[in-house]
Amino acid sequence: MIPIKRSEVTFQTKTEDSVEVVNVSGQMDAFSTPDAKAEFKKLTDARKNKILLNLQNLAYINSTAIGSIVALAQQVRRSKGDLKLCCMKEETRKVFDLVGASKILEIFDTEQQALKSF
Repeated sequence: MIPIKRSEVTFQTKTEDSVEVVNVSGQMDAFSTPDAKAEFKKLTDARKNKILLNLQNLAYINSTAIGSIVALAQQVRRSKGDLKLCCMKEETRKVFDLVGASKILEIFDTEQQALKSF
């Protein structure tokens, strides 16, 4: 039997001008989505309603994980906030485009551009 390696995702959060900037690293897929949802819940429980996900160090993402990001955006928007994304690699952007998420989420090339948009 071949062991299945659990994918890992890590989050580092900093505050920039009342925006929670979350640097996401690793892989976001069906195995790591529960970790992402737990991290997102911490943000919403703390009533953080301006969130920027910096995906510069994200190696891989699938539609399950994108669904959790869209759900977070919907929840934050219900509380009069917003969620934005920045610094995506081309491969990551293609997945967002393929599932249609880039039509409902604002995506910026740089962190500074995204921060200015809040």
